This record gives sequence, structure tokens and C-alpha cells, in this order.
Amino acid sequence: MNVNYQVGSIDWSPIIQRMEPLGNCHLPTYPGDLKTVLLNHASLAQHSQGEKAYQMAREIARLTTFSDAEITYWFSRIIELM
Repeated sequence: MNVNYQVGSIDWSPIIQRMEPLGNCHLPTYPGDLKTVLLNHASLAQHSQGEKAYQMAREIARLTTFSDAEITYWFSRIIELM
């Protein structure tokens, strides 16, 4: 299956590909600090709206699976609007 993880000019596949299910959970989990990785990957670590975009992605993801993959998905869509 060929899945495109590019949104706008950012390829999210390096982050998505590192996610793996942990323990009894079948949802993929990033093995590290997801927030830091996402902000750095999008070059938003020093941007005033970077933290807000991440928190909004978490809040949206909380409505369903609240998985790292879903947080990454929503974060990628939110920053595309910035």
C-alpha cells in the first residue's frame, strides 16, 4: 500500500514510520517526545503559534482515538492553514 504522508511541502512519513503499537494498545505510538518532534519537523519550535497548533491537534484527536498518529494528522492539517 502506497500512502502519501505529505501535506503541503512537509513530508510527515519520517515521523509516521517510527510509530509502533505498544503493549496491549493497537494504536501506533511515537517512541519519544511527539510534541517536540512535530514542532521541529514543521520548523515551528520558535513560532508563537506552534504550541497552540499542537494543543488544538490534541484536543481534536481527543474526540476519537487520541493516538499519536491522529495528533500528527490533525497537526499537519492545522499548520497547513498557518
